[in-house]
Amino acid sequence: MEIKKEDLPVMLQAFEVHNNSETFVAEQLVNSQVEVDRFTGLYAGKIIKANRDAVRARNNGTVSNATTDTRKRNPATGMIMIIIVLVLLALVIYGFSTGWIQEKFNLKV
Repeated sequence: MEIKKEDLPVMLQAFEVHNNSETFVAEQLVNSQVEVDRFTGLYAGKIIKANRDAVRARNNGTVSNATTDTRKRNPATGMIMIIIVLVLLALVIYGFSTGWIQEKFNLKV
């Protein structure tokens, strides 16, 4: 299977045919002709399909060879940090208003 350089990267999918139905076997994102040859050799005898649209959908319309590792942040973590800061702030204000902080640290404010 030959793929033009300008069509890379492309998603290759291997399917096996049983009773007039295709069964998915494997999928790989390839960035060079060497990877294409390796995939087609590994799945020789299977139906190989090249899907350029899957790559565009994955990259939101931009083609990139760089892989990025993105972690999803837990939205509760930020809320917990805000609550902790507010509780500490409230304790400091209460400590100053009752004179406890001035007494413990010998402050003359």
